[in-house]
Amino acid sequence: MAAPIDRDQILNALRLTDSSKSSYLDLETGKVLLIDDTATDADTEAQRTLIMEGYGDRYRYVSGGQVDADDAAVQAWLDGEGL
Repeated sequence: MAAPIDRDQILNALRLTDSSKSSYLDLETGKVLLIDDTATDADTEAQRTLIMEGYGDRYRYVSGGQVDADDAAVQAWLDGEGL
């Protein structure tokens, strides 16, 4: 059974305006992972690999840049992802 989704973390991810970061919802934990796209260390690379291997099934990308996102935007994102 999947964990409850942390809607506040999704809201923060939707509002994220830093283009050097990517956000992914982990459906198993209900938490959003924030990945520094400029990092090249082994831990970050391993996390990227894990996300890409589970993309669609376990992880979903949360696109940012919606500085005015609200609860309705979170619900629209969830609905768009079929969650």
